[in-house]
Amino acid sequence: MHGISLYGLEKLSAIQQRAILPCIKGQDVIVHAQSGTDGTATFSISILQQIDTSVNECQALILAPTRESAQQIQKMVLHGRLHES
Repeated sequence: MHGISLYGLEKLSAIQQRAILPCIKGQDVIVHAQSGTDGTATFSISILQQIDTSVNECQALILAPTRESAQQIQKMVLHGRLHES
């Protein structure tokens, strides 16, 4: 929870509670969420949990349907921001 709280989350949403652990375990997961941060946070937290920072190669690929969505995801993953300031 400490790592998650750094992203501005005080508690996990229902989607996050149900999907993060299966994602981390490598299971196939489909997440359907309203626009916003729930889905993005779910897969981003799962991916970041598995990244080995000592390995200097691609370890994850995130595909987004729009440029705007890709930019939002990039900002969140690189800067740890789930909410616009």
